[in-house]
Amino acid sequence: KEITMFFTTKRDAQSLQEQTGDFINKSGIYDVIIKFASVNKGDKGSISIDFNCEYKGSETTFYGLRLTNNDGSDNFQKALFNKLLVILGIDALAEPTYEDHAVGKDRQVKSFAVLTELSDQPIKIRVQYSYSMWQGEIVERREIKNFYRASDGAVASEVESGENIGAQLNKDRAYENNVTYKDGLTEAMVAEWKAAKKAGTSYTPNTGAKPATTNPFGKVS
Repeated sequence: KEITMFFTTKRDAQSLQEQTGDFINKSGIYDVIIKFASVNKGDKGSISIDFNCEYKGSETTFYGLRLTNNDGSDNFQKALFNKLLVILGIDALAEPTYEDHAVGKDRQVKSFAVLTELSDQPIKIRVQYSYSMWQGEIVERREIKNFYRASDGAVASEVESGENIGAQLNKDRAYENNVTYKDGLTEAMVAEWKAAKKAGTSYTPNTGAKPATTNPFGKVS
């Protein structure tokens, strides 16, 4: 008689890695520490900033806060980056310094062009999850929507004026759980996709939308 296994033990490094702390896995406003922020230059000329952060003992990375477009023009997110510097009391940033950091589950050491003035800075960050289609697959992305001072939740304009501290944060609380669904995706479709991923199966939603023509991933291409 064939014996059906209830559970098969895994002994690879990833399966045995200790999991500590909490994780950012949904839209919200979070207290994080920017461990380091690095400059990412795209092949076509754009420039963006990636933030490697710590949240309650866990590492997480927010990719692609874009400063310039491929043609060198300012991207709208450059204003948000400027507001971050105001909140942190930074008047100017020196050219990035190359540093080696161990990142990812496999702790692979990689070299990054680091903006050292942003290293180890506490900040509140509003993150919004978005879902879109790319080459027939669902793509999950975390978008930075706003920054707030860690101590009192002040946004840049409140830091400068010294008035109505925390007012914008309180307004943003009403939207902190928002999720963006693009390309015909729905909440139910994304839930099915997540369940399929967890089960190790595939799921392709029938959205009826035309395929995306631009890369939706957070990293600059």
